[in-house]
This record gives sequence, structure tokens and C-alpha cells, in this order.
Amino acid sequence: MYPRYYALRRLNPYRGVIQMVDVGEALALSYDGLTWHLRADDGYGWVRPIGVWVDGEGLKLGHAQEQAEILSALETRPALPFPLADQLELWLLNKETGLPMALLAAERPSRHSPQAIDPEWHPFVLSYTGFRSSTLAARDEGNPYAGTPHRDTLARLVNQAARPYAAAQWFRRTVEGGGEGLEGLRLEPGWQGRRLTVETFPELIVSERWNNRLEQSVINDYHLWLAPLLLLLPSLSDATRERLEAAAIARPRWLLKAHRLLPKVVSADRLNAGLVAAKLQVAAAEGETDFFAN
Repeated sequence: MYPRYYALRRLNPYRGVIQMVDVGEALALSYDGLTWHLRADDGYGWVRPIGVWVDGEGLKLGHAQEQAEILSALETRPALPFPLADQLELWLLNKETGLPMALLAAERPSRHSPQAIDPEWHPFVLSYTGFRSSTLAARDEGNPYAGTPHRDTLARLVNQAARPYAAAQWFRRTVEGGGEGLEGLRLEPGWQGRRLTVETFPELIVSERWNNRLEQSVINDYHLWLAPLLLLLPSLSDATRERLEAAAIARPRWLLKAHRLLPKVVSADRLNAGLVAAKLQVAAAEGETDFFAN
């Protein structure tokens, strides 16, 4: 059974994909594929930190004798990134269509159990205020009363499309990309057990199909802002991956963190040039919240 190697998405807000090495009573997790944080079950339901292991350098914190099993699993791990294990997905539903609109959570099937659902979608952690939509900036140019942070406008745009009385539903995703509807919040009769095709689910975190061009452009701005982290998703089409790769250069700090975990690269030359530029820029970058640490 052990060791197990898998990956989990960090959602609501989306902050990338975390890599997991699990040996039962201990595990190692990494946000960047380089530094691994070791954790152990203390036997009373609490998980405590027991060390830090860095690829190419070995154990930096902790005692090797106490972590022998997890260290062995790390040293013999398969290539990164590991496959996603969270095939159950919780989606906020569009009020007009009843279809998946924004991804709220994802779980491993073995860990899933019915629980209270909060149908509020969050684009960023509360401490992060750096998001700037070029679409909203152009709309508000010259307006002295335009002062709402773009992050808040984005969140309101998506959540209002689910209101009033927002509904959300769990889906078991299939290998082909479709999904079987499970339990949820405020579901219409017949929705539990429904089967949706792959085209029904947004390819990224939020649907890019909107009735209004401005709304569609704001969602596109959001996805381009998160491009380095969205590139960690394994099921993207080549067209979407190419679009995100071109935008990822603008987020040098995140690109440097994420590049070891990319499942595929469409334009290696462009990405490598971006990484070289990122290494030159990142030392001077200040004030950006580290999504991998929150």
C-alpha cells in the first residue's frame, strides 16, 4: 500500500497543486517540487512537523533516524508531477443553467463524506490585493469614483451569477472528463445522479462562457494572472496551455516556483527564456504574496 505518490489541488482560492508522498504515519508535501515539508501523525489526531528535506541537499531539519521511511520514499520517488488524486469536485452552479461555473473544492474519493457546503467562491486569499484586470482598468479610466479593488469586483461577478440562493454540487469526474452528479446544496430534482459531458465543465477554475463580453474578459484576465499556477493542471488543451505559457512570464516569482511541476510544455524555448528573465527579475520583486505559503 505504501508509499503513495499523488497530488492535490489547493482550492477556494486556487493556489496551485501540492505534491504528496505518503508512507502511512508520515508524509511529505511540497509546493514547488524542491522543498519538502515532513509531517507525522502523533497518534492523537494531530499532524505535527518533523523536518524539512530539500531535493539535492537532503535533510535540512529533523532527525534522519526518526524519518528513515519517509526519507527513503522521497529519495526513490517517481518523476514529478504526481497524478492528481482528487477526482471528486465541488462546483458552484450557474443560477440560469444549473451547470458547473466555478470550482470550490476537490477531494480524494476515499476521504469524501457529506458535509456542510459554503457556496462562496474566492479568487484570492484575503491578504492578496495585487490583482489588476486590464479590462476593469480600461472601464474605470477617468472615473473618479472607481475605487473597488479588482479582486472584489471579480468575486462579486462570479458569485452573483449563482445568486440568490446559490447552489453547489459534488461531481465524480471520469477519465474522459465528464462527471456524475452527487450530493450538494439546493439541488433541483433529478440533478443528483445526472451525467454531464466534458464540454459542460470549465477547463480552468471559472467558466469563460458569459453573456457579457466585459464579464468574459475579466475572467480571462483572472486566468492569465494565475497562469503559472494554472499550468500545473494536467488536462489542459494545447491551445489553453499555450495561452497560459505566454502569460506566465508576467508572474516571474510564481513561474520560478511552479516550473518543476509542469506536466507539459508547449513552447520550451519561450518558457526557458521566461525562466531566465524571471531569475533576473525575482530578486528585485517585492510585496507579492507567496501563494504557495498560504
